Amino acid sequence: MLDKALTLARSGRIAEAEAAYAKLLAAKKPRPQVLQAAVLFHLRYSRKFRKALPLVAALVRARPEQASAHALAAESLANTGQLPAAQKHAAKAVALAPDDPDIRYAAAFTALQRNAFADALTHIDHALTIRPDHRPSQLQKGWALLGQGDADQAAELCRTLWAETPDDINLLGLYVDATKAGADDPIFAHMRDILLPRYTTIGGPPLAHLLKLMGKVYNDHGDYDAAFDAFTRAKAAAPLKYDAKAYAGFVTGLRRDISRADYFGKGAGDDRPVLIVGMPRSGSTLVEQILASHPQVASIGESPNLHRIIQQVGVRRGHGGDMVRAIKQMPPDAAKRMAQTYIRQMGYAGAARIIDKSLHNFELLGFFAAMLPKARIIHVLRDPMDTCVSCYMQNLSAWHTYTQSLDTLGHAYVHYRQLMDHWAVALPNPILTVHYEQVVEDLEGQARRMVDFLGLDWDPACLDFQTGGQHSRTLSARQVREPLHTTSMQRWRRYDAHLGPLKKHLLRFYPDGL
Repeated sequence: MLDKALTLARSGRIAEAEAAYAKLLAAKKPRPQVLQAAVLFHLRYSRKFRKALPLVAALVRARPEQASAHALAAESLANTGQLPAAQKHAAKAVALAPDDPDIRYAAAFTALQRNAFADALTHIDHALTIRPDHRPSQLQKGWALLGQGDADQAAELCRTLWAETPDDINLLGLYVDATKAGADDPIFAHMRDILLPRYTTIGGPPLAHLLKLMGKVYNDHGDYDAAFDAFTRAKAAAPLKYDAKAYAGFVTGLRRDISRADYFGKGAGDDRPVLIVGMPRSGSTLVEQILASHPQVASIGESPNLHRIIQQVGVRRGHGGDMVRAIKQMPPDAAKRMAQTYIRQMGYAGAARIIDKSLHNFELLGFFAAMLPKARIIHVLRDPMDTCVSCYMQNLSAWHTYTQSLDTLGHAYVHYRQLMDHWAVALPNPILTVHYEQVVEDLEGQARRMVDFLGLDWDPACLDFQTGGQHSRTLSARQVREPLHTTSMQRWRRYDAHLGPLKKHLLRFYPDGL
């Protein structure tokens, strides 16, 4: 049965594989082998990382001295943002089996999630010394190189590996992220001429993933119509369901029922956390890197910690009524306890300011303010058309259902701006709006403005963010380490002929017209 479940997963029949694993797990006391296989399934195939957590906890209890159990725990916890716990399991795994490449891979993965690229490369190089052909570590080395800014070296590694395994879609994803491929690039030609017909037969998410990679390459060499078409075809191959009515109701309920009066006498006085919020592709990574280069500032990247705390008190995702009740009925002592939990999970106890850059925390700011009313919030804004077009043409996760079409993107964007306008007057927290275009045009002036907002003394390291500070692993990582330029401004005009459904939503933000 285990073999059948794995075969289903490898063939892309994820739902059937998940049902097969669920049947095996229904036993009164699942065998450790079943637990391990199910964890690997969720880590490698279903990508439902939270479902792996109870399984891996049971595996560690059953095999407390098994290095692979701790390695899987480290990877599962790192994937869900629980980095201190992940690091402990990774260290335990390495202590138990220091010369096992799979163990070193898990330790390197955990380090990558912490943006500790040097630590990751140490583990990777150790694994490759033991087993030079250890494929997971070879690929991971590319991501680590890219993460620390060595895009050219990462791309060269990809070319070497591609000669051995030209059909490896994970390798192709790394290559596309690490380089700007031309129309005559042999790797791109292989994707277009060999893989695309094959994936078209398969259809579904595999086809969508390949099309998004190809769309990025088309963009890189200036074939903008082909790029737009590739992303549109990708969305048709693996459609996402966005519930416009539910999202509008969620935002409307918060705007109607939450006011400044709901925050009197609540929360902890700690002002170390700093939230960076906004839409994806808004310039938030640039802002994060500038601030994280300050010696008194740390960043935990895109953390699920706030979302997890909210879930633990019974607030259902996207349920406005739950959120309003939780805010209004939150006892002061409970608010302080949750604030302490949130700060403890952030780590970096010695930092004066700690950044959490989970952008969609803008939906959770009402709850955050009840916990930490003095914590600072930075709202990053970019030209609305540029923001939405960039969201449409990026390989964002399936969580971003609003990117399914230009119409749903416009709808979601309008409600996001309405909610942020409400928070600006309803919340007790200091909020700074930062415009991406202004940062590009006046880097030092805007950097000084942001550092002053954090209540810190100016440090020139903030202008050296491309080589110093804590690098990011988001989609914007490579661009952030290139010289700042204005080519990303008004980028939407390249696709103007396709953008009618988006314009009807966003015209309101352009009083002088487009």
